[in-house]
Amino acid sequence: MFYEIRPLIIYKFWEELKHLSAPMRESRIFALTLEQMPLQLLKEDLFAGRYGYECAPELSKPLVFDRVPVMTPEQLRIHRYLNRQLNTVVGFSPAHTCIDYETVLNKGLVHYRRQVEGALELAPEDIYLQAMAQSLDAAMDFSLRYARMARGMEESAENEADRSRFARMAAALEKVPKFGAENFYEAVQSLWLVHSMIPMAESSWASISLGRMDQYLYPYYQQADPEEAACLLRQLFQMLDTYGDGACAMNIGGMDAQGNDQFNELSLLLIRIEKELCLRAPIFAVRMHEKMSEEVLDSLMDHKLFSVGQPTFYSEENCREAVARRGIPEADAADFAANSCMGLILPGREFANMWAVKFNTHLALELAINHGQPLHAPLELELTTRPMEITSTEELLAQTGRYLTELIGLCARQYRAVAMERAANFPDPFLSAMTEGCIENRADRAVAATYDTVTLEFMGLANTCDAICAMDALVFEKKQYRLSQLIEAARVNYEGYDQLRAQLRRCAKWGSSEKANSVFAALGGVIAAAAKEYSQENFLLLPSLHTLDVNVGYGKNLPATLDGRNAGAPVSKNANPSVLAGKVEPTEHVLAAAALPQKDFSGGQPIDLYFPKAWFETYESRVKLKQLIRSYFRLDGLQVQVNSADISLLEKAHAEPDNYPQVIVRKGGYSVRFNEMCPDAREDFIRNARREEGQ
Repeated sequence: MFYEIRPLIIYKFWEELKHLSAPMRESRIFALTLEQMPLQLLKEDLFAGRYGYECAPELSKPLVFDRVPVMTPEQLRIHRYLNRQLNTVVGFSPAHTCIDYETVLNKGLVHYRRQVEGALELAPEDIYLQAMAQSLDAAMDFSLRYARMARGMEESAENEADRSRFARMAAALEKVPKFGAENFYEAVQSLWLVHSMIPMAESSWASISLGRMDQYLYPYYQQADPEEAACLLRQLFQMLDTYGDGACAMNIGGMDAQGNDQFNELSLLLIRIEKELCLRAPIFAVRMHEKMSEEVLDSLMDHKLFSVGQPTFYSEENCREAVARRGIPEADAADFAANSCMGLILPGREFANMWAVKFNTHLALELAINHGQPLHAPLELELTTRPMEITSTEELLAQTGRYLTELIGLCARQYRAVAMERAANFPDPFLSAMTEGCIENRADRAVAATYDTVTLEFMGLANTCDAICAMDALVFEKKQYRLSQLIEAARVNYEGYDQLRAQLRRCAKWGSSEKANSVFAALGGVIAAAAKEYSQENFLLLPSLHTLDVNVGYGKNLPATLDGRNAGAPVSKNANPSVLAGKVEPTEHVLAAAALPQKDFSGGQPIDLYFPKAWFETYESRVKLKQLIRSYFRLDGLQVQVNSADISLLEKAHAEPDNYPQVIVRKGGYSVRFNEMCPDAREDFIRNARREEGQ
């Protein structure tokens, strides 16, 4: 069903688009997408919003717009070198968006249009403000296409009930989302249309968060018929599962600014519908806190939910403090929402680039032990950290930390240039108009949002920790090997070094060794301190161990590492111990993850816990799981996700993916149909599940 519509729009309207400035061009592409997008309204629909795509034709030559050069030649050189030679990717990631739905539902898109009008009175020639106005006008007109379809369905309806339903639908579409909603029906209709337009503006259907839906919809729900509301929400869930990916977060519960419990009747209804439908999307982001009802939490200890990777549990208190630690006022931090499959965002006030940097953590260790040189490529960067001879584990940790700090600063500077390049050439006027700071600054959200959070994904941090522990044992304690021998073995992918590789793999591992846990904590502390050092004003660096299944693809391009991992093998996944650690008991896993400075890693560090179905057969076991989650949160943990997929079923679905289309798993941050994962990722998922089960 899903095809890329942007190339088709560009192809069809090239002559018009190629002469426009970047803001007006992107605004026009958005408007044309809304005009050209094939729409559908089914006879049984309760509200409107189905859409599809058309395939772009084969193009004889690529159609590429002229770009405004922003990055200097030196920045471009470093950008390419980091990516191609050092496996550190600095980029711009759209999506992972959460707008202020409360304002949209209460005041309509016209609220933002009036703000743009006010700014245009002061700067009538400003191109970016004009592009914002054009985008909002197109968005407000989009619902009228559905309204005309609904009027047609009304006229052709065969009975009075259908006629009445489509008349009501058309009337709502003629009003929202341009203006504020007055009842639950209009609120759901407005919510879905705006939610579906966001990926059209971003050209990315990934991780569009719904924020605290049980809070901003609650005033409307209180005036609604409960059964009708349930029917509307069932269709909304099905639409969310049909469109985009499975990383659409719906926050449930939590606290208000004064610390009062926010679970309400709508929260319970949403939980009931999820248990009834068991869909991959939306993600249920359950915001736990100390005052949360045990009855509600007990209802979530359900194997039926965990078998599809639902829900994700967040610590309300810890997440709020983590957001405040970014330097954000506590009053603002209280308004956070769990964003997509991970991340914490301020809806409508923040631009969150959740994949800004895929950071090769192991590079810092290589530089430390190899006199400032990578093991697998020549150094083409000017670094200020002075090489030194490493004679102890303490010196190794300190020198690795220095290189980590300097490389983080380098990536921060590179990202600034990338963001400016994006804002200049591929802006998003529609979402910028709804992001605080952009209308005032007459600029794109990539550079002008009130809060600009940049996530650094530290790929292979556990591998680096394990490598340091191996050097501690084999080089500095037992003195069986020299660092130069380990370097040579890794350079040749351990060919001819079978015994050494086996010894490396048997050494202490994070998750199953107190010493390894302390090394992990030390590295995490260095990373957190460096991120704070290079954050400035609204530009905030957020460390993360949020890999999803990208650890598999990333590992394919990464040479051998000094923990005994072969070239091309997956790196460590999320905040999970290496598969080489063997079975790590849930309590050990929780204690190991808690060694990380969690509240300073607010870019995301989910831990994946696996429990077999038999675990949930007794009330006592379910209570243990509940207590384990609470214990982790009391140790400052932010997020826990639980899988209980049947391993034998996964093996069948891996062997015959076409025959098992409805098998759903939590792949690291969100739920996904198992057959949509690449074969290597499926194998890695099964391998991790087997380890957790002790196979």
